[in-house]
Amino acid sequence: MNNARTYTNWGLGGLAVLLSPIVVIFAVPLAIGIGFDILQTVGEAPIALALFAPVAFVLMRVVSPLHVLRHLAAALSRQATAA
Repeated sequence: MNNARTYTNWGLGGLAVLLSPIVVIFAVPLAIGIGFDILQTVGEAPIALALFAPVAFVLMRVVSPLHVLRHLAAALSRQATAA
C-alpha cells in the first residue's frame, strides 16, 4: 500500500509539472483580459485600482515565494518526523 501512495504522489507531481506551463500560458492572457474588462467597465483606473488593491495584497501574501517555501519546509519536516 505504501508503494501505491508513493507512485501516486510522483505521478501527480509529474502531471503538475507537465500541465503548469499550459495553465500559465492560458491563465495570464485570461487574467489580463479580465482586468481590462474591469477597467473598461469601471471607466476610471484609480477607482478600479483602489477596489482591487486589497485583493492584490492578499494574493501576494498567499502566493509569495517565501510563504510557499515555509509551507514546503513544514510539510517536509512533518514527513521527516513521521518516518
